Amino acid sequence: MLSFEFLLKKTIIFAVFLTAIIATITYKRYKDSQSRIFMPFLWFTFFIELLNLLPTASLFYPNWNFLKMMSYVLPKELINSSIWVGSLYSIVSFYVYLWYYRSILGSRRSTITVNVCILIYTVLVIHSLIHYRDLMVSWLQPHMFAGVVFTVVAICFYFMAILKSDKILSFYKTLPFWLTIGILFFNLVTMPIFIFAEQLNFSASIYVYILVISSYVMYGCFAIGFIVSVKYNR
Repeated sequence: MLSFEFLLKKTIIFAVFLTAIIATITYKRYKDSQSRIFMPFLWFTFFIELLNLLPTASLFYPNWNFLKMMSYVLPKELINSSIWVGSLYSIVSFYVYLWYYRSILGSRRSTITVNVCILIYTVLVIHSLIHYRDLMVSWLQPHMFAGVVFTVVAICFYFMAILKSDKILSFYKTLPFWLTIGILFFNLVTMPIFIFAEQLNFSASIYVYILVISSYVMYGCFAIGFIVSVKYNR
């Protein structure tokens, strides 16, 4: 029987799907901005969440059409494990975040710094891909830690740019602000918990609650941002 915590974790897919729908409906309001990358990225995230369901589906819902379709594409080893899915998502997501902040930062110094971060991150990703077997065992790889640190650095540059601009009085009306709040909250709350799991000695259920709440907050911030983009960008 599936536990409550397990089922709760799987509800994240509904938050992703709803946010992707909102991003698609409001797309015309921000399609000419750099934030447009988040619409396809959210649908990619939804696909990733579907892949996360494969191990459970193979045990309890073997006739699920999506499972049958993916069985033609993926080897059984990948169908029965979702760790590689998290690894794939971590690689792509941090590239999206770093590219996004690189594209919206106006300062040349900030842009150069983020470019260096992207370069270092790429080296670490290549290292992880060379040792791809490790990605099948744990998604907590060096590129993941670097991705979090570099994303937070880029976000700090973003906030400093806001403080120095004339948007200081209306920053909460912008889509980048709400995207940033969501990304920052999720990474600052979840990563320390996962990294220092042994030292903190939390139970598995605590991890699930933290992950689910953090995901809801992040996608909630995204959704608010897309709705705000409609209200204030007429």
